[in-house]
Amino acid sequence: MPKFTTMARCNTKDCHGATSPKGSPALNEYVLWKAKDPHSKTFTTLYKGPSKAMGLAMPTPIPKVAESPKCLTCHSKIVPPAQVVANAKWSLQSGVSCEVCHGPAEKWIDPHVTPKEKDWPHEKSVAVGMIDLRDVTTWAVTCASCHLQIDHEMVAAGHPKLHFELVDYNDRTGAHWKTEKHPSMQPGFDARVWTTGQAVSFAEALRNLAARVKAGAPEPRLKEARELAAAYGRMVKLLGAATAEVPDDAAKMEELATAMDGQAKTLAAADATFLAKLAAEEAPKDFAAARQTALAFKALSSKPEAKAAVDALALSVAAKNEEKVDAAKFAADYEAVRALFK
Repeated sequence: MPKFTTMARCNTKDCHGATSPKGSPALNEYVLWKAKDPHSKTFTTLYKGPSKAMGLAMPTPIPKVAESPKCLTCHSKIVPPAQVVANAKWSLQSGVSCEVCHGPAEKWIDPHVTPKEKDWPHEKSVAVGMIDLRDVTTWAVTCASCHLQIDHEMVAAGHPKLHFELVDYNDRTGAHWKTEKHPSMQPGFDARVWTTGQAVSFAEALRNLAARVKAGAPEPRLKEARELAAAYGRMVKLLGAATAEVPDDAAKMEELATAMDGQAKTLAAADATFLAKLAAEEAPKDFAAARQTALAFKALSSKPEAKAAVDALALSVAAKNEEKVDAAKFAADYEAVRALFK
């Protein structure tokens, strides 16, 4: 098993720590991540008052959340010393740092620095441990497996509910990977990412719901998890997925999640026809469905005349607004948006 080399091998000015972009890759990825990406602050969040209060509100109190595997699973990564290269020390304080998402770098970090000279294409790095984030499905799974999995007791203790849409989230993280040669700059890329993201998110939301059912979660926690899964299911149904209804049985939820893992790779990217189908739908009745609907229009629309209305609709259902959304106003704003796409 390849070992971790730590962020110290990535963030120097001669690697990914340049103060200004130098090409493609830009080599300032670490600087952008540190300045703009919430992943760089996931660990320090655990030291803040609300995080400490959540820990103490758990059924089995967690007095030190910054040391709890329950929290560190997503807010950083626990790496045993035996899985770190010699003369290096893994730092939990780095949060969701380079190798947490890109994979242990022991066997690829040196040759990938000078790929042309060493005949080392991206595929060779993937073969020896790099997580292939150029593959859209792998990228979506890497993100959604954290962003859509949460213990129901943590939500009851005050942890924010998880609402996730891949294109929207990446737009808000600084997108440190975007350069003129990156696949994300190609026409149609957001539509491909959004489509795959919906299928993957449906699968992960189903697993989250199944876990809550098995844990005997109270009805409010089951309801919110079911609504979230159904919001993704509604989208993949419109995309043409074979099955998109949320089952009642936990085992069947997990079975459907596995099936959706495969469909995520084969669904055709959403286009204007999809938006026309979505516009034919009535206004969503719950927050999760409203949010995914608004963000679908935002990710997929290419109509300049619709941008202001779509952006306003999406902003109204930002995750932080869940408890204060005016349902009647959303419905009216939604009617104005859908009229632009019929």
